[in-house]
Amino acid sequence: MKRKIYIKYIALFLMTCLFGQYALAQSKVYKGRIISSNGNYIKDAEVTLVGTDNKVRANEKGEFSLEAEGEALIQIDAGLVSRVFKLEDNKDYTLSAYAENIDMGLGYNKKPAGITAAVSTVNAGALNKMSVVNPENALYGQLAGLTVLQNDGTPWSRRPDLMVRGIGTLNNNSVLVLVDGIERPMSSLIIDDIESISVLKDAGALAIYGQRGANGAIIVTTKRGEYDSFKVDATYQYGLNTAFRTPEFLDAYQYAAAVNEASAMDGNPFVYSQWDLQDFKNGTNPLFSPNVDWEDEAMNDFGISTNFNTSFKGGRENVRYFSSINYQTEKGLFNHTDLDSRYDSQLKYTRFNVRANIDADITSTTLLAVNLSASMGDRKYPGGINGIMKAIYNTPSAAYPVRSLNDYWGGTEYYDNNPVAKISSTGYRQDFQRELLGDMTIKQDLSKMLDGLSAEVTAAFDNSAVFQEGRTKTYEYESVNVLRDEQTGAITDTIANLYGQESPLTDIDGNHNAITQWRHATFRAKANYDKSWGDNHLFASMMYSQDKMVDNGQYNTILHQNIAGAVQYAYKEKYFADVNVAYSGSSTLPVSGRFGLFPSLSGAWIVSREDFMNNSSAINLLKLRASWGMTGNDLMSPNLYDQKFSNGGKYFYTDNFSGLRGYQQGRLASTGLTYETATMTNVGLDMRFFNKLDLTVDAFYEKRTDILVDSEGTVSNVVGVKTAFVNSGEVENKGIEADLLWKDNIGSLNYYLGGNFSFVQNKVLNRNEAYRPHDYMKRTGQAVGQMYGLEAVGFFEDENDIVNSPAQLFSDVRPGDIKYKDQNDDGVINDFDEVAIGHSSLYPEIYYSAKLGFEIKGFGVDALLQGMANQTIYLNTSSVFWPLRNNTNISDFSADRWTPQTKNTATLPRLSLDDNANNYQKNTIWLADGDYLKLRSLDLYYNLPEKLVKSVKLANARVFVRGMNLFSIDKIEVVDPEAIDISYPTLASYHLGVNIGF
Repeated sequence: MKRKIYIKYIALFLMTCLFGQYALAQSKVYKGRIISSNGNYIKDAEVTLVGTDNKVRANEKGEFSLEAEGEALIQIDAGLVSRVFKLEDNKDYTLSAYAENIDMGLGYNKKPAGITAAVSTVNAGALNKMSVVNPENALYGQLAGLTVLQNDGTPWSRRPDLMVRGIGTLNNNSVLVLVDGIERPMSSLIIDDIESISVLKDAGALAIYGQRGANGAIIVTTKRGEYDSFKVDATYQYGLNTAFRTPEFLDAYQYAAAVNEASAMDGNPFVYSQWDLQDFKNGTNPLFSPNVDWEDEAMNDFGISTNFNTSFKGGRENVRYFSSINYQTEKGLFNHTDLDSRYDSQLKYTRFNVRANIDADITSTTLLAVNLSASMGDRKYPGGINGIMKAIYNTPSAAYPVRSLNDYWGGTEYYDNNPVAKISSTGYRQDFQRELLGDMTIKQDLSKMLDGLSAEVTAAFDNSAVFQEGRTKTYEYESVNVLRDEQTGAITDTIANLYGQESPLTDIDGNHNAITQWRHATFRAKANYDKSWGDNHLFASMMYSQDKMVDNGQYNTILHQNIAGAVQYAYKEKYFADVNVAYSGSSTLPVSGRFGLFPSLSGAWIVSREDFMNNSSAINLLKLRASWGMTGNDLMSPNLYDQKFSNGGKYFYTDNFSGLRGYQQGRLASTGLTYETATMTNVGLDMRFFNKLDLTVDAFYEKRTDILVDSEGTVSNVVGVKTAFVNSGEVENKGIEADLLWKDNIGSLNYYLGGNFSFVQNKVLNRNEAYRPHDYMKRTGQAVGQMYGLEAVGFFEDENDIVNSPAQLFSDVRPGDIKYKDQNDDGVINDFDEVAIGHSSLYPEIYYSAKLGFEIKGFGVDALLQGMANQTIYLNTSSVFWPLRNNTNISDFSADRWTPQTKNTATLPRLSLDDNANNYQKNTIWLADGDYLKLRSLDLYYNLPEKLVKSVKLANARVFVRGMNLFSIDKIEVVDPEAIDISYPTLASYHLGVNIGF
């Protein structure tokens, strides 16, 4: 009997435990938070318990609570991103592919699902892997359809050329850049302040910009505060900068031998004797037979840069804020900058920047948003900055020593720009840039008047000025010639001559005056209606805006006005239709053609949300897009419609030549002037496979009409003055672009691999071209920037070859000179034999990038490669590619020159000390493919373990090593293929940094 009682008690206990656990599982409430890869909260995301109808929506801070029975899976849907996670309590769920609302500029934001236009976006996560002074230099290969071309290495002017979908005009192709909805230069920003950068590429996105949108737009959004949080982020970087690639010039012996070779080729005696050559080779008389590596003397191997940035981000329910402080310095590569104790002439750049973005809920229906940014930048450089690099490149190593026999600066009558002297003994200049940018927006919810109605007003004022101070001086230099014994070569006498003048250090003209200043004022008012009912959603907006830009004085004032409307209708979040229209005007145009109407239509269909695709595990997203519309371009010289006169000639009325100055008529005024019109068509496809692979493809066509061109083809030259410009040019532009990203993990290894590709071609349909006697000479029908020149067919072998070939009358021709094709068979080579050669010199037809990275156990690597193809470079840089001409230098590029011994393999013409105009006509010999593949950035980092970080009261900590512009695979090899001119070199940089968060 007792045994039965015990069995009952045991069974009751087991049942109690079992059902108690079951009851506990039923009543479990899980809490979580949804964030993006940037760490921002994702509000309004839908969280569904897999296999049930149990759904909740995340609040403003991305938080949600969900009741579930034990272990379960949840599906999180936000925008176009859908992910399945294991449900865990108090967990942050990261949607790595989530795209925040896309900023379309002018205060318009759209959810990714509702975008019907061609838009590409890069977020802060990718940008912050770059160590750059100017944010534009972080855009290489980041955005499909955006071409970024480097051109200079100077810190404050290191601004690349930006092009959206190639070039669609014969004139100004500058992209419109808006920062927080206001037209501003991107160089005014610090990269750490940027939340996202988007590029708008078709009429569906650009029509609302009216006359400003034809060249594309870049929309920059800065960071903002967040509800109920407080974050501090600090980053310090120390960097070393070095010249990316510079040419190698011949040493003194090689140079002297090349000069003798050139002189002999010209039919003249040697310039340097055997004794000179021997001294150059042995280095026995460095004062009289110098061998100076001018780049080594004038340039250091490395310059130093530092960058410190700290930011504060947070807020409460009624006020959110983001603020930052940034201080950066960069020291240039020049050597011998402190020889004069009164100043340091090193190239230096320092910048201090502060920003505050504040959002305040003044009432429950009124929001005040204020953005303020102020910066102070100082730029210091040698007084002779403009000629330093030219002096380094053009001065032969055998020209003269750094210091001469009597301790003057070295120089000669022909070589009068001593590179070291230009750095150290010409004084200095210093520019002080002061900039203040501010805007304020008031947003008012008017739902009490009409559900879904709101209004906002924005006012902005920006002011930037550069003041200059400096002190200048000149220097004496000495040329020393030697007399030698003809039999022994011994130096018997020296002849020294002084040139130049040693002047005191004096203030420059206009010291402390402003050298540039611009002011920009903007006003914008907007009313929005945003309403959903059932499966329908309607958004409608009307906007008025005007702005005034004053650039270096009131006579350079440009005004713009724009009235725009936008309507989007969405049905079941699957079908979207947009109608946009703008009526805008510009003061650069006469009253008769000042305003224009610019409409656009666009639509999208998210096929993957149809019932027949709901169960597809392979295709998570399939979205089709199409757009058509018109936009404009008013970038031209202002007031072309006015007839202008300038000083010209003089009337003399006395014997002592006193008189009155006369005036002459300028170019004829352009009547009927109007803006360029771009008619754009775009079709696009967005796809996601297996929640891992994202693909976007766009194809586009644009026809640009009313392009401003010269009227040379329609007006006779007998008019006597330059003829007026007319709006008769036409260009078509077409292409395809794709963006691909694969993101996955293998255990604890997270990795990604992707890239983008664009192919664009244009053709000039009409340019009002003047008469040309042969079809092959016509510019119409060719690409914008297409080069024209003579077609080289080799080199003259001997005098007999010269006599029996068409006459080339540019200069005396000798064996080894370039031989050209007679295109019209008239027996003479001249301008009538020029044909299209190579590709466009202005833009590449192909632009692409590849990006890859991984992270495992806190260690990670990110790499970005970027390349281009189908662009032609003309190699016309003196000393580097064109040797010895007009007393210049010679680099090792000329190794494959023509000589009697190398005539069967030579790729370059003979050397010459004469001007030899024949060889330097624009021709195919000096063409080179501009193709390259560059490693733009490489970032190696380590995130310290969370346990260690929290033990010292930090939120996160990272150390990193980063390289920028590290190597290039190209066909130029001698210099950077993006910057072949003589200028301050483009840089490769190496950075060591640490980032901590609180």
